[in-house]
Amino acid sequence: MEGGMDYLVVHGFAVREGRGKWACCFEIRLAGAGEQPLLYRGELHGRRFDCEHAAAQAAREAGQREAVLRVESLRALILAQHRLRLPAATLP
Repeated sequence: MEGGMDYLVVHGFAVREGRGKWACCFEIRLAGAGEQPLLYRGELHGRRFDCEHAAAQAAREAGQREAVLRVESLRALILAQHRLRLPAATLP
């Protein structure tokens, strides 16, 4: 994964909702040895796919997009907090 994403794992899977419909589910977990703590779980409902594999792939892609958004948001929060702690003379 891209910068900062090496510590996250995205699992995508599909659950049948009806004829040709799948709930595309994903989980974002913290990578590491042993148990991977769950950070976020999301779903895309009502999508039509030919097979479970296609639905799981769509879920994985949605999970990766969500993970990138969450990492960018966290990075921005950390930078904002860091700027608040700097003396006023060092701020641009």
